[in-house]
Amino acid sequence: MNLTFKGFLRLHCRELTGLKTDNLRKLRDSVATSMPAAAEALMVFAAVQGKARYLAAISAGTWMERSYAQMADCLDDPEEVSFFLQSAEAPPRYRAVWSAYIAKRYAIAGERLVIAGMREKTLQAMKGRDVTVYRLCKDLGLNKGNIYAFLGKGDDTKVSQGTARRILEYACKAS
Repeated sequence: MNLTFKGFLRLHCRELTGLKTDNLRKLRDSVATSMPAAAEALMVFAAVQGKARYLAAISAGTWMERSYAQMADCLDDPEEVSFFLQSAEAPPRYRAVWSAYIAKRYAIAGERLVIAGMREKTLQAMKGRDVTVYRLCKDLGLNKGNIYAFLGKGDDTKVSQGTARRILEYACKAS
């Protein structure tokens, strides 16, 4: 999975507000009344869409009005948002949005490394025992195509870390 900054922000705003929408007015209403922790993420989400000034305008009369007006000036160019968030000029709460993205993006890469390591151990365990991919799939109720792609071709995107762990445990316990 290739997590983009915009995609992360979309999911992050939904998670923080509890809403399943990208509508800036609805998200703004949630932030203004009950979810203030999502304020910075919402402004950054609007900025990457080129709507920072729009969000600042529709936030008039809320507690976010002044902060959003200031940030709309800094986040005016959607192409420069990520650069600004990494700079010393960005307020710490806005830099935290970028940090959350980086943590999420590299967590996925780290998980894939762990899955690749489990694949190698599984193949070693299967060699020493009489375990076939067919039997493994049948006993664990897994999709044969995904498991063949994972074990045979090394495609670590075909299984989750939990599934890779189940496969490894099965291969080690097989007699």
